[in-house]
Amino acid sequence: MKPKTEHASNVRLAHCEYAAVDMCDCGALQVHLGDLSLRLPPELAQALTRTLSAALARRQALLTERANESLVGASWAGTDTPRGKA
Repeated sequence: MKPKTEHASNVRLAHCEYAAVDMCDCGALQVHLGDLSLRLPPELAQALTRTLSAALARRQALLTERANESLVGASWAGTDTPRGKA
């Protein structure tokens, strides 16, 4: 195990307005989200990336489904009633 002082020099890998990711000399990734920082081994970071990607895809599918349902509901006027899916 490396001494704690060797964790001090990080390389910035990516950043945006809300987050930053550094790589430690030990190979771990440090994910910074505002005041929160997480030190993640690469395997865990990959698993987290897959999970977040799946969650974002599912979120988009749900939002699209809801938008389509509201469009179908809004297209019926007066006493017309929907007869089922086309």
